[in-house]
Amino acid sequence: MLTQPAMRASDVDREAAVELLRIHHDQGRLTLDEYAERVGIAYAAVTLGELARLLKDLPPPEHLAYEVALIREAEARSLPVDLRRHRPRTPPSEDRDDAPAERHRRSVSGREVLRALWTAVLAVTAVNTGIWLLVLITHGPVYFWPIWVFGPPASVLGAVELCVRRHGTPPD
Repeated sequence: MLTQPAMRASDVDREAAVELLRIHHDQGRLTLDEYAERVGIAYAAVTLGELARLLKDLPPPEHLAYEVALIREAEARSLPVDLRRHRPRTPPSEDRDDAPAERHRRSVSGREVLRALWTAVLAVTAVNTGIWLLVLITHGPVYFWPIWVFGPPASVLGAVELCVRRHGTPPD
């Protein structure tokens, strides 16, 4: 992005810049007002240079550190750089504890998962039993087919419950 600042920016370039701004906002480097202002400028940017100016005072993301180092080295020598030729043989470490999806994910206990599964099975069974009751009222005696909706998942969940009670809590 920095090698040809006068080149026109594409929608993909704008979206990439906005994504980087979002990451920096999530990490606390930008206030909400700064973020909103820069996003507006990014979507209105015409050239790559305009997008680069939005990100100039922000550190590069960790997974682009190698490419940024090559670009800075090339700029210091006033040389063009082709990043495709200088890719490292092994990708940089993806060991990022500050990834937004990971940061906001809460741990869910095995008991909560079992409770949610039982709730889903019982809800589906209740709906099917309601339908069966409507059919029973409108058409007379009908085989109780909702047992086949409830039976198999209840058998599996019951077995898991027995194992949990016998061997302790399920793994998280």
